[in-house]
Amino acid sequence: MERVERLKEQIKLEKDTAVLIENNYNRAYFGGVFSSAGSLIINRSETVLLIDFRYIEAAKKSSFPGINPVLMDGNSVQMIGEHLKLKNIRKVLVEDGMSLARFRALKQLSDVEIIDDEKLGKAIEKLRSVKEEEEIEKILKAQEITDSAFSDIISYIKPGMTEREIAAKLEFLMKMNGADGTAFSTIVVSGENSSLPHGVPGDRRVREGDFITMDFGAIKEGYCSDMTRTVALGEISEKQQRVYNTVLKAHLAAREQAKAGMTGKELDAVAREIIKDNGYGEFFGHGLGHSLGLEVHEYPSANHTNEEPLGENVVMTIEPGIYLPGEFGVRIENMVVLCREGNNNLSKSCVELITI
Repeated sequence: MERVERLKEQIKLEKDTAVLIENNYNRAYFGGVFSSAGSLIINRSETVLLIDFRYIEAAKKSSFPGINPVLMDGNSVQMIGEHLKLKNIRKVLVEDGMSLARFRALKQLSDVEIIDDEKLGKAIEKLRSVKEEEEIEKILKAQEITDSAFSDIISYIKPGMTEREIAAKLEFLMKMNGADGTAFSTIVVSGENSSLPHGVPGDRRVREGDFITMDFGAIKEGYCSDMTRTVALGEISEKQQRVYNTVLKAHLAAREQAKAGMTGKELDAVAREIIKDNGYGEFFGHGLGHSLGLEVHEYPSANHTNEEPLGENVVMTIEPGIYLPGEFGVRIENMVVLCREGNNNLSKSCVELITI
């Protein structure tokens, strides 16, 4: 309920106004219930969760204190309208990202104004970006599962295996280690495919001299982890070693300097300048990192356009990379918690080059 109260304070919620939250992740953040559908209605005096039969029992058990779960057993728009009328609500603020069809359906409600409020979206983003201790603990649990899977996969990979096979094994290992699911579609790319930052695991078989890049993460208790490692299969070239060392230097420098208060642009520049100075600037085409939590990509980001200061207790990825088209790529990614005087590293797996 503290999260709901902070939101009310942020947006200065008036007596005749309510907030309608239907985004699955936002609803889970404020209501405490993970579901594929539902409507959280927040007004000055109470918070009601309209939720269907599939989730009502779970909602009664696990919703946050102060949240009132109500069975949604009819048309959702009609039930929302009835609740708003009962509470004398005249204006409803809705989130960014609501579908046009849903927005139009809600606009049909009589005696109530439906407002697509950009300030509401920004307020929710900022609240979710600053992680509570319990949230950080859940992210750390997810990362411990990820670290364990990486340790196991190193002894599993052999020449002749396909990228698809390695990716499937990684996901199996995470689930066997306690993951509730994977945070995103696991990336395993090798050789020339490793120059694709978000390549899809395919039928290419790994072989001696390859770089193998693995980008993967677990979900634990609703929260995500995200880690990338590039490993060598057998002996590699001097060029491959040079590129790896450059990415590692950029990664470590950014980790050393990352702290709350610096802008996303400033943090991005720490790694970008090192890569640029080593002659690979044009081959680092994405931002340095992103926040994560309930979702694997959240506000804010560390990139060359973000001039906003990064908040304390934001969990941020540090993931510089160099991608040489048709040759190979390298990316190294850790998660850190930004603090006033530095950061806490959540990813414990080795960042030095591992040769299998």
